[in-house]
Amino acid sequence: MKPLWRTAIILTAIAGAIITAILIFQRTNQPSIALTEEWIATQVVDGESITVRQTDDSQMPVELCGIDAPELEQGKAPGQALANEAKQKLLKLVAVADNQLIIIPVEKDNQGRTIAEVMAYGKDKADISFQEEMLKSGLAKTRKSGVECPNQLGFQQAQEIEWCDRPTTLL
Repeated sequence: MKPLWRTAIILTAIAGAIITAILIFQRTNQPSIALTEEWIATQVVDGESITVRQTDDSQMPVELCGIDAPELEQGKAPGQALANEAKQKLLKLVAVADNQLIIIPVEKDNQGRTIAEVMAYGKDKADISFQEEMLKSGLAKTRKSGVECPNQLGFQQAQEIEWCDRPTTLL
């Protein structure tokens, strides 16, 4: 009888391991996102949010990772002018890229948005990082908490460039 119990325990442990592996895989298995030039910007929501569409017409909300730009609010809240300026800057970046973006997904947030690095090919074939451009313009700051992007160090350096280039005033 001992060998039968031992076999039952081993089979139960194996089944438990398989079920656990399946559950973990289901939680971490995000839908794959193609990293192609075929993402087309359809809407700039604010200084850090874009909606993009792929050639199959599937749409995806994207939040620029690693930065924090002023939020657009109704009315004349403090900072509203800066929030509008940040949105306009992002609109210009999208226009320069002819609406064709490179999306490098990092993760999905609890609202279903893809947190990603957003880039485009510039006129001289150099990549343009939207996050770095927003930081260099002073219209965003690096985000201290949450998701860290693969190029987070570059973002911090871009922010420092903005602070170094800012004109100083004497009191």
